[in-house]
Amino acid sequence: MSFLSDLLNGTPSEYDHTKQIMANSFPWLFPGGMGDIWDRERGSIPINQWGRHLLRYSDGRFASDQLFTLYMYNTIIRHKNNEEGHYFYNSGHFLKGDPPTLESLKNQIQQGESNFVSILQYYSANIRGSDSYWRGKAVELQAWINHHLSLGHGPPTFFITLSCAENWWPDLVRIMTDLEKNAGNLNDAFALEQGDLKTLRKSVKRYPVYVNEYFLERSRTLMDTVLKDALGIKYYWGRVEFAPGRGQIHLHILSISNDHAYLKEYHKATTKEGKAAAVSNYMEDKLSYTANTFIANENKSHPDADKSPLRFRYSDVKDEDQENDKADLAEDCMTHVCNDYCLQLKTKTSKLRECNKGFGKEKQPGKCDTEGFPLINTSVLRVDGKGITHLDMKRTHSRRVVQHSELLLQIWRANIDVKCLIFDTDPNWPNLSEIEAIVSYICAYTVKKNKTVRQEKEMIQDLIIR
Repeated sequence: MSFLSDLLNGTPSEYDHTKQIMANSFPWLFPGGMGDIWDRERGSIPINQWGRHLLRYSDGRFASDQLFTLYMYNTIIRHKNNEEGHYFYNSGHFLKGDPPTLESLKNQIQQGESNFVSILQYYSANIRGSDSYWRGKAVELQAWINHHLSLGHGPPTFFITLSCAENWWPDLVRIMTDLEKNAGNLNDAFALEQGDLKTLRKSVKRYPVYVNEYFLERSRTLMDTVLKDALGIKYYWGRVEFAPGRGQIHLHILSISNDHAYLKEYHKATTKEGKAAAVSNYMEDKLSYTANTFIANENKSHPDADKSPLRFRYSDVKDEDQENDKADLAEDCMTHVCNDYCLQLKTKTSKLRECNKGFGKEKQPGKCDTEGFPLINTSVLRVDGKGITHLDMKRTHSRRVVQHSELLLQIWRANIDVKCLIFDTDPNWPNLSEIEAIVSYICAYTVKKNKTVRQEKEMIQDLIIR
């Protein structure tokens, strides 16, 4: 009756844990109203700790309820922002009391005073997704690189992107099967055991937290074993990203190798051809790096699901099937077919869109019929419009295959992109201005686009004046 009377008299406060907002809002998840943040015997616990516990509840009821997970995340973020905002208003370092009124803020801005706006920008760096937050992440990455340069570890050498094949990996099938059994969904569990891909796609959407944890653990293992041995990687920085078209989750990794071998050979070479050969030979030798794979169906964006090599572990591939496995994986994971996502108009007057991945320009407007990457008989170095040097491997067969490491592709068994970062500077005596250009390129790729401090400040002021 207390909860009903609260509803009649106005919405109860979510900060009063004795009201059991969650249990009353989601009665199908809390039978008998038990298990809310507050309990008569234990009292209340931190909301983020409580939320993590529920997401891993044995029968999966909380993790599979999309409405609850979205509301839970929103509530945690709002509570976090409220706690930090309380300090922001009361600390002697910031506002020292109640905030100014809207009218007084307008007067301050019209008189050229912007102290409150500057403080607001500083505070918003703690709010995920804000412009200040992403600027802060870019600064963190630059500080990480500068730290290793100061210790003599050299510049970053490899930029790696790991994508997730959540709808294919056999170990995720096993995990999803166990989760469905625990939840009492025996029909779905049986379908998963029979290899039903439609059911698997439903399950990974139902239990994303387990997919993400498995992906991150798999990534750590790859970095700490294979890449540590193959490339001598000793230090690395990573950022998780969620984006459409590339799986539920993917990971950007910037790494520093021990020996910088290819950079040393590159620096010794005196011609462009020699420099290109130094880098390509290193990548071929260490990682079986290539763009010369023959793809039978390179214009087919979705290979046959039942025959996908992603459904098998590398340990399941027989020795006599190794070459077929490499080609099948390249066709499935590393073939680029242009679409509206990658095609852009370069100028306002142009009618034909151009692929931002380098796979050419449309032949007819809106048809996505690009010519693909140009064929070349030897590896070359290419400088893009931003002045960044890229290695283009020898390519005599397919215009659509993305250059890749056959070794890592077979092991990872999903889209995996590896780029070696090329500097004209001597790695033992790095040119900081050149490294700064590479850092800006990496930051633009791994950190979300954001407004500058000035643009953000003007936007906030305009909102207040209105």
